[in-house]
Amino acid sequence: MKRRKFLKTVGAGLAGAAVAPAAAQAQAPRTIRWKLQTANPTGTPHHVLLNKFSSNVDKMSGGRLKIEILPAGAIVNPNEILDACNKGLIDAGQWWTHYATGKHPAAGLFSSPLGGSGSGLDQMGHLAWYMNGGGRDLYVEYYTKILKADVMPFLYAPDGPEALGWFKKPITSVAEFTKLRFRISSGLPSDVLKDMGGIPMNLGSNEVIPAAERGIVDGIEFINPASDIKVGLHDIFKFYSIQGLHQAIDIADIIINGKKWRELTPDLQTIIEVSITASLFDAMLYFIHENAKALKVLTTEKGVTMFDAPPDYAPAWINSAKRVLAKFEEKDPFFKKVLDSQREFANLVVPFTRETAKLSTLISGAAGAK
Repeated sequence: MKRRKFLKTVGAGLAGAAVAPAAAQAQAPRTIRWKLQTANPTGTPHHVLLNKFSSNVDKMSGGRLKIEILPAGAIVNPNEILDACNKGLIDAGQWWTHYATGKHPAAGLFSSPLGGSGSGLDQMGHLAWYMNGGGRDLYVEYYTKILKADVMPFLYAPDGPEALGWFKKPITSVAEFTKLRFRISSGLPSDVLKDMGGIPMNLGSNEVIPAAERGIVDGIEFINPASDIKVGLHDIFKFYSIQGLHQAIDIADIIINGKKWRELTPDLQTIIEVSITASLFDAMLYFIHENAKALKVLTTEKGVTMFDAPPDYAPAWINSAKRVLAKFEEKDPFFKKVLDSQREFANLVVPFTRETAKLSTLISGAAGAK
């Protein structure tokens, strides 16, 4: 009797042991794998930031969502990233919204708004508008309704202000500057340089060095010291100015294919949103540190000479920027809608930030006091 009871108990246990792994396996969540292509070459700062973003998503999701970061050109060219995301050729991409200016001019108002679109907003003020002042709703509207792209976009990494650029010799006037075949970001910055009488050259990140080596361009604006040193621009040009106005605000984007986004569970969507918000903060601190280190290396080890922007550069740029903005504002209702939103927000926050800027001047001045 006891023997039969023992065998029945053991048999039940073995059957349970056989079923348990199968049940656990059936309940195990599947791993979603995405490919995210950046518009930047391998080794540049955005690869560091994107890999950190990817790692955060992986850890917070418990490995349920893994995002592989690919360099510029791995699947499509940098300026094709939006179309590739829209069509599902890539699951996600990193670029700058102003790359889409050819599709609609309001692009630059989101990622590189000409020093606050003439409103007085600085980079932090612009982010505050995006997060708290209605900017994000307009940003999503731009992608989904104006461009009619099936994507979910996010601003993810402030990397401005961008440098004025690299030159073979210092430029001392706007007249000298506008004679150069100058690589500059497409969109509003190119329009302003053209209005000034300059010669804008629009080249992707993977075209910059070959164009410089072949003498196709006379000067190059790329990003900032941390990014520029990775690309190797100092090997071709030895004169550098970081006092640019074309992208005093510059914020990179991550865009996700709409179908892939909708397939995610709400918790995975929230993990991405939180990770991207963390990336905004990570990028600001990262670029302060990395730009400072890179600038020191450039000037002390790489033979680069810094120079100030010409004294007539700022007023000439600002006057042309106002004309360009007014032209698009008059022609396009959505452009005006975004610009009016930024101006309204600036009227509220700029008086405050102007006062706190005085404190920043005092603090930086104290560093040199004895």
